[in-house]
Amino acid sequence: MERQNLKHGDLVYLPQDTIIVRPDPDYGYPSATFKIEKPTTAVFMGETKTNEYSILFKGERWNALSTQVYPMSENDAY
Repeated sequence: MERQNLKHGDLVYLPQDTIIVRPDPDYGYPSATFKIEKPTTAVFMGETKTNEYSILFKGERWNALSTQVYPMSENDAY
């Protein structure tokens, strides 16, 4: 898949059933997982060393597969 042109602070779309993980800062492996129950938005924070996207969701940093995070545009706002 072509790399998305996302910048730190961009608003992104997470579809229903996306699984996100919260990495443990001391050990690097997931300390929690969460399944998105309905489509929602998050803030793009950057790309991880494992080619996942770091996102800000409900005030906490999470990771999601890059194939499950989509850029939003002004046309997507409602």
